[in-house]
Amino acid sequence: MQSAEARPDYDLILERLDRQDRRLSEQDRRLAEQQREIERLREALADGDGPRTAVFTPPDPGEEGSGLRFVQDEEPVAPVAPGGAEGEGPVAPAQPREEGEQPLTGAEARPEAERPTEQLLVERGGVLLPQGTLQIEPSFEYEHSSRDRVAINGFTIFDAIIIGSIRVDDLERDILTAALTTRYGITNRLQAEVRVPYVYRSDQEILGVGTNDERTREIDNYDLGDIEANLSYQVLSQRDWIPATILRAEARFPTGKDPFEIERVQVGPDSQRLTEPPTGSGFYGVGPSATFVWRLDPAVAFSGVGYTFNLTKEFSEFGEIDPGDTFEWFVGTNIALSELVSLNLSFVNQITFKTEQEGRETPGSDSNDARLVLGSSIGLSERMSLVASAGAGLTEDSPDFNFTVSVPISLQVFD
Repeated sequence: MQSAEARPDYDLILERLDRQDRRLSEQDRRLAEQQREIERLREALADGDGPRTAVFTPPDPGEEGSGLRFVQDEEPVAPVAPGGAEGEGPVAPAQPREEGEQPLTGAEARPEAERPTEQLLVERGGVLLPQGTLQIEPSFEYEHSSRDRVAINGFTIFDAIIIGSIRVDDLERDILTAALTTRYGITNRLQAEVRVPYVYRSDQEILGVGTNDERTREIDNYDLGDIEANLSYQVLSQRDWIPATILRAEARFPTGKDPFEIERVQVGPDSQRLTEPPTGSGFYGVGPSATFVWRLDPAVAFSGVGYTFNLTKEFSEFGEIDPGDTFEWFVGTNIALSELVSLNLSFVNQITFKTEQEGRETPGSDSNDARLVLGSSIGLSERMSLVASAGAGLTEDSPDFNFTVSVPISLQVFD
């Protein structure tokens, strides 16, 4: 009697086990499909097809669907921190990580362009802002240049003995530039930037240094400088040793006070001088550039090239003037010392070709400006950083030194 009564319970257990086995088999099938879909999406992301992120959520045993959803256009949900109460603050959403990598924490969990250690790369064009992010960067730059000008009135014998007189003039130049740079992430791969400078410039000439006829002539001026704008687009993401590549179209507008509109005074039979120094070039400039970035944690190596076409302009008094074009290249590295502090070392070289007036080259109008730049970035808050850099000139055409400090502030305008 007892075994007969226990029989229905045994059949019920077998039936339940059979249902669970079928359910587990169905879940295994769905998990396999989801894994294949995740691998496909990972390959698509690696190829740069788009910034969408696939997130897997385990499905309900009785629910249809794969459990795979896209979060690109979803409203982010603030999860509760472990051990904390609901509403104590959002936790940064996790980004897809390669197998074996440690999860991101703190400042690392923020988008690259918003991390304090990445700000130097943002300024160099190696990192773009996320979509909907507006960055406002006030900056201040001081630049000092000096040069000796030697004039020999006479002739030399064997390149050593001078018959006649030697005149040495000392030229000093100080430039202070206060600028406001605005950047906006149009998409995750497209960024617009505008820089508006205001320039104070002081030029000092000490004529006849070391003679009884030593005189000092000083002029200064302050005005709007040349406004610059550019559009940057990331065409490649880093893959192994293939660098992340950002292309840029740049433009310069002659909004500053140029040397051709400034009054001049006669200082000799064949010499004229400006009554005040210019704050702009007087010419439009356009050109392409490219920046290449290799991430080698904790360091980032970067390099780039650019070419600026300085456009020809006609002047009633001077005729047609074709300013020399400019070729620029740079190379450097950025090292993260912590989540908030980084150091940057770079070499920058700008080569400007000779200016032509009415088809004739102007002697001494070309230049080679090479600088060694050391910089640092410090995170002040979640959306604000302090960036400082100092450069030393390496050629006769370079400034003796320059110093720049800026405070970029990032704002999320659109989600």
